[in-house]
Amino acid sequence: MRVLFTGVPVYGHLLPLLPLARAFRRRGDSVAILVPASLAHSFADEDLDMLFAGADSPTVRAEVASRSGTDLRTSSNQDAAIEAFVTARIDLSIEECTSVTRQWRPDIVIHDPMDFVGPYLASVCDVPHAVLTFGADVSADFIRASSDRAVQDYARRGVSWHAARWTLDICPPDLQVEGWQPPPGWMPLRPEAHQAPSGTPTREPKPLTGDPKVLITFGTVFTNPTALSPLINELTAHGAGLRITLGTTTSAGDFTVDHPQVVFEDFLPYNLLLDKIDIVVAHGGAGTNLGALAAGCPLVLLPQGADQKGQGERVAAAGAAVQVTSEPVDAIAVARTVIDVAKASSYRLKAEEIARRIAAMPTPDEVATRLAAALA
Repeated sequence: MRVLFTGVPVYGHLLPLLPLARAFRRRGDSVAILVPASLAHSFADEDLDMLFAGADSPTVRAEVASRSGTDLRTSSNQDAAIEAFVTARIDLSIEECTSVTRQWRPDIVIHDPMDFVGPYLASVCDVPHAVLTFGADVSADFIRASSDRAVQDYARRGVSWHAARWTLDICPPDLQVEGWQPPPGWMPLRPEAHQAPSGTPTREPKPLTGDPKVLITFGTVFTNPTALSPLINELTAHGAGLRITLGTTTSAGDFTVDHPQVVFEDFLPYNLLLDKIDIVVAHGGAGTNLGALAAGCPLVLLPQGADQKGQGERVAAAGAAVQVTSEPVDAIAVARTVIDVAKASSYRLKAEEIARRIAAMPTPDEVATRLAAALA
C-alpha cells in the first residue's frame, strides 16, 4: 500500500503525523510525506519517501500580507487566517504538489485538519483521505468555515470536494468538548510525544538541579524571551530547576537570565525534554498538552494564539492544568501558580489518570493495520 501524509508546513501540524507514518513503514508499506523543500532537514532521518513541493509558512504569510495587509503573526483576523490556510496556500502550492503526488501514486492521503492541500490531492488522484486530528475539537466552526472556502477554491479548478472517509482522533475522552459526538469513520489513535526515529542517535537533555523541575516550552513559533525572562527569574527565586526550549528564532543570549538552575535546549524530541520533569509550563498547543499528559505531567498554560486557549481550557476542565489568560502576564503570580500546581497532588493524579486513558487507546500500529484492512 502507498500512503501519503500531508500537513500545514509547521512542526505543530507535521510532527503529530509521524507516529502513524512510522507504523505504516513498519508494516512494509510505501510511505511518503509531502513538505516544502525548506523543511527537508527536519525529516531527513525518517524512513519515508520525501516529496518536496509547495510553499512554506513564511511564504504563505508574506502572500497574505501582500493580499490583505494583515500580519498573521500579530493578527487574529479570521478571514486572513482562512486565506492563509486555504486560498493562499492552495494558490502557491497546488500545481507543484499535484505533479509530484500524481507521480508517486498514493492509495490514501492522511492529513491534519487544517491542511486543504491533502484533500485536493486525494480528489485529483481519486483516492480516499483521512484526517488526523491534533486534539480536542475546539476549532470546529473555524474548520467548517475553512472547508467552505476550500469547496469554492477546488470548484474554481474543476475539482470536487470529498469529505474525509476516516477521522483518526488523538484526543482522549477526558478532553473532548461537551456534547461531542464521534463523526462517521471515527477511529481513536493514541497520541505520542514526539521522539526521534528508531535507531537515530540523539543527545540527552542537560541535567536539572532544583525543585520542582519545570519544562518551559512555547513551541517553535511563540517563544518570547522578553515575556518569559521575568517568569524564569521568579521561578528560580522559588528554587525551581528550569529546562527551557528555544524556538526557531531565539537563542539563550536573548534571555535576561543567568542562573545555574536554568538550562536552555535547542530542538530535542519532546519525550526527552519531559525526562524527570514535574510540571510543564507551555502555550497550550494540543501536541504539547497531550505529550505532557501522556507522561503524567500536569501543566500551567499561557495561551498565545491559534486554538491554544480552547485546547488549554479542556485540560484545565479535566483537572490536569491551570490556564492563565490575564494580560499582561504577571510573572510573580504565574510563578506562584506553577509552584502551587507542582506541589498539589491532585493535578498530578489527574494527569496520571489521563495518561492511563491515553495508554489504553489504540496504538499507531493497530490503526495502520485497521486502515490497511479497510482499503484492501
